Amino acid sequence: MGMAAVSGNPTSPTKRKPSWDGRIRASWTRPGLILAGLGVALFLVGMWRVDGVMAAMGLAVAALLFVARISGRENLRGLTLSYRGPRRVEAGKGFSAKVTLGNSRKLFDGFWVDFGVFLMGERDVSGRVLWLEGGGSAVAESRVVLTKRGCQQAHKGWMRSGFPLGLFAFEKKILVESETGVLARVKVPGELRLSGYLLDGPPLGGSGCFGGIGEWRGLREWRGGDPVRRIAWAASLRSEAAGGGMLVREDEPPGSQAEGCLLLFHSYGGDKNLIRPDRFEKALELASGTAGLLQGWGMPVRWLADFEGWEETKIRTSRQLAAMREKLMLAKRAAWTEAHDLTTALASASDHECVVVISDMPKAAWEAMVRGMVLPPVLVDISKYDGSSRLGKGGRR
Repeated sequence: MGMAAVSGNPTSPTKRKPSWDGRIRASWTRPGLILAGLGVALFLVGMWRVDGVMAAMGLAVAALLFVARISGRENLRGLTLSYRGPRRVEAGKGFSAKVTLGNSRKLFDGFWVDFGVFLMGERDVSGRVLWLEGGGSAVAESRVVLTKRGCQQAHKGWMRSGFPLGLFAFEKKILVESETGVLARVKVPGELRLSGYLLDGPPLGGSGCFGGIGEWRGLREWRGGDPVRRIAWAASLRSEAAGGGMLVREDEPPGSQAEGCLLLFHSYGGDKNLIRPDRFEKALELASGTAGLLQGWGMPVRWLADFEGWEETKIRTSRQLAAMREKLMLAKRAAWTEAHDLTTALASASDHECVVVISDMPKAAWEAMVRGMVLPPVLVDISKYDGSSRLGKGGRR
């Protein structure tokens, strides 16, 4: 997390709207309008009746309003805003965000100030201070959950006050420089839990080959690196009693092996399918979860996506996985994906690669394109995850 302080007139190479230029704007409040009307009435009646006292009272009201306006502006002048929070967050997960109101003036205090930052155009982190001494600061902390992926270099900050008498409402808007990125949610498709060679878990013994678990063959002595879940406890207790060691279950090697995985994302669905932006977001979540699951197993992954121009990305390490999720954070749906693009990408899969296909279009629109593979592919049907089915609502994270 980092602190980013912004003065009342920040500069940036990008064009900014005048409403966030750091100027202090004043508007009338109801008490101010009533008092102003009373002052005007006293002055006019005093002049008409040649009543010096009444006219002086009207001028006194005008002087009071003038002093209130000047002091109210000075109250916000010299105040700064800064935001501190994580640089990257995952959509739907809470995090702690802090907004600091600072008083850069040494001799003048601040009074009755509401302040806050509008994060990603979605959530306010705000606070209130009744008295802020010269050179001091006040911090507002809040637990925030952001739901829309994206990245912003600056956020809209604001300060408001009715000091000194509530006759005017003063507001100061600035841009607070602090990079914040919201990554897509991580969701593992149910198809990876329910089908084929991918779904029996990571390879036994940390092998470089991947595949389904074969038939149970027998028992052998425990060796370093064997998972605890494979210990045959009943047989081990008998072995220990006879002076032997721990025993683990041993399986036959699987019939087919996958040396890697092609993770493919596309938006091909023919001309008669309705484009739904919410499905694209869901599909990105499933792609992120799939890549994380495979990388966690130690399986080499080749990532291909139409919105990246079918440029191949290899995912072997956690750093490469993080880089892939950074790209998903700013991904935009491909404007046009043709059938031959999809078939060409699928044809790049080798005989020893498993294939996982994810799309924001229903599987029925494109599954006929996926055929003739040595290892059965895993086809993710986005229609199960758009909130209209039980499986979609219960998708695992």
